[in-house]
Amino acid sequence: MARFSSLRPVVRIATALVIAGAAVTLPSGAVSAAPLAGPVVKDLTFTCEMPLIGAQQVAAKVTATFPETVTAGSPIDVTGFSVAVSLEGDSVTALNLIGAATIEGTASANVDVDYNGTELGVTLNGLGFPVTAVPQDGPLALAITGPIPGLTVKKPGSVAFAVGGTFTGKVTPRRADGTPTDLGTFDLPCGIDPGQNPALATVTVS
Repeated sequence: MARFSSLRPVVRIATALVIAGAAVTLPSGAVSAAPLAGPVVKDLTFTCEMPLIGAQQVAAKVTATFPETVTAGSPIDVTGFSVAVSLEGDSVTALNLIGAATIEGTASANVDVDYNGTELGVTLNGLGFPVTAVPQDGPLALAITGPIPGLTVKKPGSVAFAVGGTFTGKVTPRRADGTPTDLGTFDLPCGIDPGQNPALATVTVS
């Protein structure tokens, strides 16, 4: 989960890596005809450093659909990506105490990619969530979304995807009249709690 700063959920990754003699690229907007596996749904918890109240555990449901197989040189396109986050208890109470009627923000998230045993660190920037009403009590549900660029591997093997260890947001709480609260816009750094299995999917490259 890594920085919240505008409401445009546009991922911008332009990366070209040469790993073990095989080119791995992350083009934007590629289209793949590879057969799709069913959606992967992963329930995880993170600990986030909240302003005023400190460390709080946050539940997150990561959803994405991966192809089962692709041909070398064809993009691995990830579709239907979303992260459903639930803020509860003290987090919601604190937002009410500062007079927040809504919150909005952007995020970036780390994704771990393993290509034939070589680990690649990828950061998804420009994820975001729209203006969301803050309840008086009960959980505050946030839907973080954004397109994911395709990854192209030029040699056969396998590519394993997993949720990365960090997620950071930049959040703006606003009063009912639309003005920012006294907190202004704040960073929300989060780290995955230990003892969980963050694996999402492994794609075979033939």
